Amino acid sequence: MAELGRLRHKFGLFLVFLIWVHVPLIALVAWSIGRGMLAPTLVAALLAVALQVSWSLRGPAPVTRYMSAVALMGQPALLVFLFTGHPWQMDMHMYFFATLALVIGWCDWRPVIVAAVTVAVHHLMLNIVFPYAVFPLGADLERVWLHAAIVAFQTVVLVWLSMRLVASFQRIEAMSAEIVLANETLEQKVADRTREANAANIAKSLFLANMSHEIRTPMNAILGFSHLALRTDLTPKQADYISKIKSASTALLALINDILDFSKIEAGMLSLESTHFKIRETIENATTISAVKAAEKGVDIRINIDDNVPATLLGDALRLNQIILNLVSNAVKFTERGGVIVSIRTVEKADRKLLLEVSVRDTGIGMTPEQQQMLFRSFSQADSSMTRKFGGTGLGLAISKQLVELMGGTIRVDSIAGAGSTFTFTVRLEEGDARMLAEAADVEKLRGLRVLIADDNPASREILHTIFEGWSVQADLVASGTEAIALLEGAQARGIIYDLMLIDWKMPGMDGIEAVEAMRNSETLTRLPTIMMVSAYAREEAMESASEAGISAFLVKPIDAAQLLAEITQLVGQTAGQERAATPAAQAIPMVAPELRGSRILLVEDNEINSEVASEILSDGGLVVELAANGRIACEMVLESGRTYDAVLMDVQMPEMDGIEATKRIRQTVASDKLPIIAMTAHAYEQERQNCFQAGMNDHVAKPVNPTTLMHVLERWLKPPKTGAGEAAAVSVATTAAEVPTDLPAELPPFDLATALVRVNGKTALLRKLIVSFGTNYRGVIVTLRSEIEAGALDDARRLAHSLKGVSASLELRKVAEASRQLEDAIAHRELMNVDDLLERLDLALQPALAAARTLSPADATSAAAPEARLDEAARVEAAQLLDELRQQLSKRSMRARKTFEALEARLQGTPEARHLTEIRDPISRLDFSNALAGLDAIERHFVDTKEVQN
Repeated sequence: MAELGRLRHKFGLFLVFLIWVHVPLIALVAWSIGRGMLAPTLVAALLAVALQVSWSLRGPAPVTRYMSAVALMGQPALLVFLFTGHPWQMDMHMYFFATLALVIGWCDWRPVIVAAVTVAVHHLMLNIVFPYAVFPLGADLERVWLHAAIVAFQTVVLVWLSMRLVASFQRIEAMSAEIVLANETLEQKVADRTREANAANIAKSLFLANMSHEIRTPMNAILGFSHLALRTDLTPKQADYISKIKSASTALLALINDILDFSKIEAGMLSLESTHFKIRETIENATTISAVKAAEKGVDIRINIDDNVPATLLGDALRLNQIILNLVSNAVKFTERGGVIVSIRTVEKADRKLLLEVSVRDTGIGMTPEQQQMLFRSFSQADSSMTRKFGGTGLGLAISKQLVELMGGTIRVDSIAGAGSTFTFTVRLEEGDARMLAEAADVEKLRGLRVLIADDNPASREILHTIFEGWSVQADLVASGTEAIALLEGAQARGIIYDLMLIDWKMPGMDGIEAVEAMRNSETLTRLPTIMMVSAYAREEAMESASEAGISAFLVKPIDAAQLLAEITQLVGQTAGQERAATPAAQAIPMVAPELRGSRILLVEDNEINSEVASEILSDGGLVVELAANGRIACEMVLESGRTYDAVLMDVQMPEMDGIEATKRIRQTVASDKLPIIAMTAHAYEQERQNCFQAGMNDHVAKPVNPTTLMHVLERWLKPPKTGAGEAAAVSVATTAAEVPTDLPAELPPFDLATALVRVNGKTALLRKLIVSFGTNYRGVIVTLRSEIEAGALDDARRLAHSLKGVSASLELRKVAEASRQLEDAIAHRELMNVDDLLERLDLALQPALAAARTLSPADATSAAAPEARLDEAARVEAAQLLDELRQQLSKRSMRARKTFEALEARLQGTPEARHLTEIRDPISRLDFSNALAGLDAIERHFVDTKEVQN
């Protein structure tokens, strides 16, 4: 009787605790009534120790139960003795009856008898041996007999109750055994009935398969005519009704398709198509459907596609999408927190035939081995309680298994209860031909559009932002109608016009309709973008209000990317293209507004290549740039150096002190309206943006940095400098004698030179230098990453992978950037099981880039020494001025130090003094200003010594 045993164990623990509590209680009673404390306290402690020893040795065995009965009766006996001669002495007798009743908790009549006997022995002993201890007038047998009768009556009742309780537990156990036996018999009966029903199931499947055409035909007619009706002139109410008919029909058709597909598979009538398709697009389409639900639950969906998977495949994309959608939907459904990872790789390849392995891993509730055996069966789930909680017909996995087998593969599950599940399947496909795919001409029409997204839901903003990002369309995000109006007004004041705005209907404060009406009534906004409303509520009043407000289109969440593209192309694609064609070409190098030029910017960036790219963009944009290599140095320069800045561009992941912590420290002293801080990081996720804003940052720019975008963001926050721009117009010394290669080849795979040149404002010499620096700085990165991971320095490894991701994205090394991102994500989530594979993948992507970079590296200088020229006085004065200017710039950590050094190197070329410049060339190239200053001291001393010798 396991249940009765657990009850006795818990009751025994309670009694041990209760007896120990009586020890201080007895001492307190003795002290309060003026009796000696030692003897009664020792007796109470002796009883507690005896019970504790018995419990420790035997647990809730009968001997412990008897011992507890004696100990329980001993406590009121002590109290009766202590209160001798006290008015409360007779009241203490009540405690006997209370403790006696407590013994029933053992569900055993024998401890009750022991307790009753103990009470009788106690009373007889006091009456015969120590009569005056209780009764002032001596022995009183009549009262003893009265007490005995009461105790006997209580004992009989308690013994009867104990027996009844034990009998009840026995009946429950017997019933449980019968149920188990009946279940085992039932399972055998079910197995017999199942075999008998198989023939009927096959007949049913054949019937349903034959009915496929008859069922789908009217459903397709309903959907088709609904689509056509929606294209006609309808009132808002009619359009709403038709949309709901179409939506309900689509849902019903999906259910019918599941049933019919299952039946057709069983009947052997399902055939697979063979078309060319893009694998990433197929997987993204499958995961997008579950993205909204995942975002609501805070579950992250990630896609990892191995480099050995061709971009274009030949096979049945619809069925592959169906399998992945089913597995991802289940993963999201059974995952409350964490993430879902979809991974795909090629495990076999022969000519153009491939065996692909797809895995869907989640961090959800997992399954026991018994539950796993229930999977892949039609109309069943792992557990009936989950069916009630999570819903579903149980058809999905059965269909997925049969589709996988039709595609020449297998499917399996690996799961641990409470630790998530991994579904893995293989399919046989062929390598496709990208030329057979239709080009996305509509997407090309959208390039260059400026889009504003206004939605109070962070997940919705990120989904829309990701869609536009996939089309290479820049989209700015705001969280309310008020912010949208303010942003449009500020942009118009700077001459910036947005082409398209997507605005949510339901937002706190000012909803989408009210915001649009406020924009149209604004005297400031003279030109509005094309406005589309998006909402999870397809309600007729919203659609009618949207139409009255002049909104061009109304889309219902979740947004379908294809539908969104079609709507945008129809509304603004052609118009925007014509306007752009009619507009004079913008200036080649993006710059801030003239009144903002000369503003001082502090660039906080630990990576040398990223620093140089951003510095060049900012300098070309008319800004004065100073550099801090990490958050700690940035805090010192902002709070302690005495210098003032107009804005700070802050990287997030840096050693010593990251950008989040640095911003928090700066905000303790400097308010956000006094010093704008703009995040500039390789993370573009919505959560990353929110972390930056919560720390006190004003805005967020994603790497790789687009020069035009960066200038627009800075224009949003910069204020015209109060001082003149003289300092901004620093002395520019020509580097006419510097023999630095400036040419680039027409192509340098895997670098995308055309796109990378845009990021550096078309400067070929700078891009060549960055590529060479990339080859130098990252040639040992795999070894470093591996050693840091093996040493457990995961934060350092994550920062290094993050840095490599940002740099490779800036230089348009897409495979390196993607491999770095996958490694960074794995380290960040401490998912190190396949870290060796990720490192190998990164190494394979990185080696061609390093080899290409080496082709641009100049040969080691082995030139025969030409006669060294001496500096004349004018040249020496100019060199001294450059040295002084270089010292000032190094002290201020200004990026202009590099150009000044190049000018100094050109001036001293061919002279004895030029040899000493090597001491600071490397520190300056690495932006190590402290060591560069130390080396500059030695150069200046040598410069003075040389002058004295010449004199």
